[in-house]
Amino acid sequence: MLDLRDQLNDFEENFDLNDERGLTMVFKNPVLSSDDVIWLLKGSPVSVIPEGEGQLWTYVFQKQYVTPGSEGDAYDIPILMVMEDDKLTQMTFPERFLKSLSIPLLKKMLASMGNADISKLSRSASTKYTGADSSEMPTSDNVKETLGEPYEVEDQGDNSRLSYLYYLEDAQGNASSDNLNFELWFIAGSEDKTIKSVGGKIRGIKISMDFETVQ
Repeated sequence: MLDLRDQLNDFEENFDLNDERGLTMVFKNPVLSSDDVIWLLKGSPVSVIPEGEGQLWTYVFQKQYVTPGSEGDAYDIPILMVMEDDKLTQMTFPERFLKSLSIPLLKKMLASMGNADISKLSRSASTKYTGADSSEMPTSDNVKETLGEPYEVEDQGDNSRLSYLYYLEDAQGNASSDNLNFELWFIAGSEDKTIKSVGGKIRGIKISMDFETVQ
């Protein structure tokens, strides 16, 4: 993971983003092995099929609800991974992730992770993204358009906390709390709805990013 963070310091040299098949991240100098992916996601993919000179792996994060809603599986998150020579070379997210965030903005946000403060003791990584102005920042409406209705919304006075919970489907396509859990949350202004921070937790590893503007 530290190797990956170091690569983010030089995003253009090590990565690319495109809109092929969805939002696709290309690893130009791969460092994550198939074993790394299986360890991180606590299991094998739902499907494996040939892809060029390698394989296409599919993992699916199934969205959870406090009470069953009407969204069905529309906001589940399938992730496609291309493995070549036992290394992760591409990772693709659903096309809806591009509705509210442009590729240039995503590149800048991901590049900021290269400056993340990593704590092995607390198993966390945190960073900050500084945008030109507030119009560049996503809003809670953008989040809901991409991820659907939150698992939980907490009123924090000036802010709101939108939480999402996902269970990873196993090789048989079943998802439960016994499988890998992925928590995702957003802190947004209650009035202007601008996202102030985003965080996630997977396998006990917490990653967070604060947003601010220069004006």
